[in-house]
Amino acid sequence: MAEREDLRAENLALRAQIAALETELAGRPRVERTPMFALLDALPTLVAAIDSSGAAEFFSAAFKPWLAVSRAQAVGRPLLEALIPNLRPAAANLMAQAAAGQMFRKDITVADDSGLEHYLQVTIVPRRLGGLEQNGWVWVIQDQTSQRQIDAALRASERRMSLAAEAAGLGIWDRDLVTGVLLLSDRAKAIYGLPADEDVTYDTLVGFTHPDDFLPADDTVRRALDPTRKEKAPLLYRILRRDGSVRWLQSHGEAVFEDRDGVETAVRFVGAIQDITDATLAAQRQAFLMNELNHRVKNTLASVQSIAHQTLRNGQSPDDTRRQLSARLIALAGAHDILTRENWEAADLGDIVGAAVEPYDATTGRFHIEGPPVRIAPKAAVAMALALHELVTNAVKYGSLSVDRGCVHIRWRVEVAQAETLVLDWLETDGPRVVPPARTGFGTRLLQEGLVTEFGGQARLAFEPTGLTCHIEAPLGGQPILELG
Repeated sequence: MAEREDLRAENLALRAQIAALETELAGRPRVERTPMFALLDALPTLVAAIDSSGAAEFFSAAFKPWLAVSRAQAVGRPLLEALIPNLRPAAANLMAQAAAGQMFRKDITVADDSGLEHYLQVTIVPRRLGGLEQNGWVWVIQDQTSQRQIDAALRASERRMSLAAEAAGLGIWDRDLVTGVLLLSDRAKAIYGLPADEDVTYDTLVGFTHPDDFLPADDTVRRALDPTRKEKAPLLYRILRRDGSVRWLQSHGEAVFEDRDGVETAVRFVGAIQDITDATLAAQRQAFLMNELNHRVKNTLASVQSIAHQTLRNGQSPDDTRRQLSARLIALAGAHDILTRENWEAADLGDIVGAAVEPYDATTGRFHIEGPPVRIAPKAAVAMALALHELVTNAVKYGSLSVDRGCVHIRWRVEVAQAETLVLDWLETDGPRVVPPARTGFGTRLLQEGLVTEFGGQARLAFEPTGLTCHIEAPLGGQPILELG
């Protein structure tokens, strides 16, 4: 019992000391009672001390724009009366929500006296001075308006940059060289053929690099990360996607350097990539087409030169020579028209035959043509068009088409023995009796020499009394000249 009485006496003594201290503190000026108030006054943060009755004891200097009266007049007034009218409803709501004995925090939006909206983060902390029971609150308010505006401007800028990058087909990448973390935009992942939700490491991207381009790409990155070089990293390289497709990428990267213990070190590597496969292939195709066009022009000029030389050497009258030369050039142009429609990749043999006989078969129906689809390479198509023109012209002048009842049969087929072979037969019937020519003309030389050269096959002319025949054989396999349609 004696011990309990001693403890009770000590407790009473301590309470008396606490009460004396509180009385002494209460007698001092409230704002100047501690240097801490001077420190709070210098901060940009809004700080207010409220007693247990709700009366204001202190407002920091940053609180001034939100007070309806001066700071000196605000002290001792109820909090809501001290605040500007715009802030009172929010403050009343916060006071109602703040539970006794617990810290409370909430973000609010409120307009100042000028009508400008502010984003405030309000923290209310219970205050205990000299005892265990709460005897007031401390309000701490952070005005986050400027930071919100900066964040919004940054997000808008990033959004504009993102839209611009998307419009340009750019993918953005950011590699943290310290942590190893790699960030890729959705567009960058799409360029690599990866889903947007897949986590990607730098080693993963390196694994996509085409083996033939790995060493140049690796060397470019090393030079960019070397603090003695700090080179920009423009790079054209290929990747192999998971689906097996090959894509051409253009990459631009740059390293960010920092001083680490006196040593300049690359800490980040950032840049952009663009899929330029279509443009690269188009450029390659354009270069190919230019070379091909140059080759074709030379071939065409050689054909024109040969036609002119052979026509002029026949010793005909100028009018006959002009007509014959014009007809042969028209036949050459007709073959070029067909090839142009086919992008000069190949021409259908049926189209070549049809173009050759069209001027003479419009109404008479004296041509009998049959054969399967067979596509002929450009040089062979030109040679075949000229050869058919010579055959038709000869038939009109001297052969079956020079009489009313004469006909021409043109048949071709594909034979398969050891290799696929195109066989074309020209047969004239019901014409005048055929007499072999005394000399070899241009048409004969074209058939027997030109077609053989272009087709890699053979051609045989027979001046049978019953009508001219021409038999052409050309291999389909092993030669790039013909292909089966």
